[in-house]
Amino acid sequence: MENRVPGSILLKSLLQERHWQTYRTFCVEYDKAARKIDPHLVGTWPSRAQLHRWLSGSLKGLPYPDHCRILETMLPGHSAQQLFGMSGGQGAGGHTASEPADIFEAVAEGLDKPPEQDVEWGWRRPEANVVGNGGVAAIPVRMATPDSEVTPASRELGQKLLQLQKIMRLSEEETHLLAGLAGSVVEMSMRVHIDINADGSARVAYQHEVLNLTTRPITRIPRELWFRYTKGHLSIAPVDSGGRRVAIQRVHETPTIVKFACQISPAIQSGDSAVLGYECEGGQFLEQLYWRQSIQRYTRHLTVRVRHREAGVLGQCSAVEERPDGSESFASEDLLWDYEGNDIVMTVTRDYLRPNQSVTLRWDVDRATA
Repeated sequence: MENRVPGSILLKSLLQERHWQTYRTFCVEYDKAARKIDPHLVGTWPSRAQLHRWLSGSLKGLPYPDHCRILETMLPGHSAQQLFGMSGGQGAGGHTASEPADIFEAVAEGLDKPPEQDVEWGWRRPEANVVGNGGVAAIPVRMATPDSEVTPASRELGQKLLQLQKIMRLSEEETHLLAGLAGSVVEMSMRVHIDINADGSARVAYQHEVLNLTTRPITRIPRELWFRYTKGHLSIAPVDSGGRRVAIQRVHETPTIVKFACQISPAIQSGDSAVLGYECEGGQFLEQLYWRQSIQRYTRHLTVRVRHREAGVLGQCSAVEERPDGSESFASEDLLWDYEGNDIVMTVTRDYLRPNQSVTLRWDVDRATA
């Protein structure tokens, strides 16, 4: 006998009846159905974030035709239009709140098998919930899951992630994406401020907001810095960012490269975040003017800001994002520049970067026409 929750997406109810609602199980069943239609469709299952949109009721319209064909094969007797309708009779495109159980399941899967580097990274801004005349306030969400299949570690991490969602005003989709990164250390933000003097000597200051989505305390985070030109020794010193002490452990260095680690006290516990800061002096910007920021972890937001003092007239300025597969795309829409007195100030921002990506800012100046 079918047991469906009124007001939920029919697809979600049917998957729950068959115990196919976890992402991993869904992909296995999706591939079984795809083989019956066209072997080339195997592996074309939706990303974790897309599946969340399908099941939460936030999808506008229907998925791509191939997705619809496979879903209709997975769940015979139901059209795609019916699957994305509400089991209580509402049409597709309704909206239901994200359930804590979804977050706990995503966290558990991430901890069981850390995510690959091609995890989808991106989000949509949530629609406002408007209460009309005579509206009834929603029941507050309880941060608990009714089943006992989720481990205590997954439950605790999921609860902290739900708290973070409220504190940082994260969308449901973004919270689900973060849950899928369980087992990783995520950079919620990385801010790089580069101050270049007229003679080319520079000070580079970093600020990282680190979110620990692993089950172990984090006491050490490795980093590295590279300059094309240097003037003597590259010095690195911690900057007080509040709340935690940071010590710099130098691991390996050459005249232009230094690998080091930020030792953190007290440790960043599972599900907690911390802001870390440090600065480096000794690098120089001479003939070739550029900064290449490599990405080591999933990074929600990157900001690189350069102040080139007494630089003259800006000739050209560009920013390029390199993907893990080596392909590149211009980041012109996220690049701003201006003059402040005799200084040139440039800022580039990028969102949702993955490990093994990089963002490169290049510029040239004409001092003769200053």
